[in-house]
Amino acid sequence: MADNANEIQIRSLVENWAQAIRDENMDGILAHHTDDVVMFDAPLPLQHQGIEAYQKQWELFFVYSPGGKGSFDLRELKITAGDTVAFCHALVEVSGLGVRLTMGFQKIDGQWLITHEHHSAPGD
Repeated sequence: MADNANEIQIRSLVENWAQAIRDENMDGILAHHTDDVVMFDAPLPLQHQGIEAYQKQWELFFVYSPGGKGSFDLRELKITAGDTVAFCHALVEVSGLGVRLTMGFQKIDGQWLITHEHHSAPGD
């Protein structure tokens, strides 16, 4: 498959994931992640391993930053994709605060899955 097709698939996956965050749709947020996903996040603890820890971090996010319009808008999404691994980075607007996002992907059984996320704020 051409890199462009992989980039299109990943762009759709990331945009749908961001929309799920705005909608506070946990099933949509968790979709397309590996069970052993690793997330580095700005609030403590800094590292979250596994899909259950990942879900708990998003539940906490919604307590302090409810979804909705403007709560997780992607800017400057850039994707680099090979045949089986890819990464992307973007700026994200979270309720008026700019944060950085980096994601790693692996194609498993023909489907792109998120294996790694890193969220950070300037100055941390």
